[in-house]
Amino acid sequence: MLIYEILDDFWCKVEPLLAPFKRTKSGGSPPRDFRSILNGIFYVLKTGCQWHLLPRCYGSKSAVHEHFQRWANARVFAEIFRLYALEYQARKGIQWEWQSMDGTLLQAPVRGQPVWLAVEGLGRNPPDRGRSGSKLHLHVEQQGVPLAVDLVGANVHDSRLVSPTLVLDVLPRPAPTTEHPQHLCLDKGYDYARVDTEVAEKDYLPHIRRIGEEKTTAGATPSSTIRAHFSRNPLSGFHRRGKGRHYTALSVSGLGAWQ
Repeated sequence: MLIYEILDDFWCKVEPLLAPFKRTKSGGSPPRDFRSILNGIFYVLKTGCQWHLLPRCYGSKSAVHEHFQRWANARVFAEIFRLYALEYQARKGIQWEWQSMDGTLLQAPVRGQPVWLAVEGLGRNPPDRGRSGSKLHLHVEQQGVPLAVDLVGANVHDSRLVSPTLVLDVLPRPAPTTEHPQHLCLDKGYDYARVDTEVAEKDYLPHIRRIGEEKTTAGATPSSTIRAHFSRNPLSGFHRRGKGRHYTALSVSGLGAWQ
């Protein structure tokens, strides 16, 4: 088995999602096995290689990329994300008491600055001399299990992404109570009065590191859990390739294939 092949139990859950895409008309060359195509998609995701460097054992780059576009537009990968979150909840349980949010930047070089930049989750990255880039903004529970991921332009400030990311949670959030409150940890990039108000209106107890506050060295910092997730993330360390929100679900759903 190749190092990037998906596992049998994972494929059993994904195969029904791809059934509507099977070719019904006869003729032409035999269709490529969907499992092989999905292996090719995850190979690109895990290695960060360009599509034209995809090994031929997965099929032609054009065929694999075409299926990737179709499945992404049909939100197949978003459904994979949801299924794996449900499975984790059933097996180990989501720990809702302490939650965290943070973002990470991705390079996404494009030629020129076309009008669809914001629609496609692209924007000028100020720290990178205005080059185009994207930002992955993640919401995780206490152990770092992802609950939502949003893809926006690199020029969108983290403090503007609290509510938009919470809306994307793939699991219903239980209502907090006095006995079981829910805390949301944020770093100093969210140190604004409006964020305090916004978080409180969502029935969270905000824990925001203030600008100028000394960083603690004892134990985990508020964002250390989410940073640990980004270090394991398949997208960590390579340039974004592709358009739209396709990589949003892939960045998380890909984790389940090798767990």
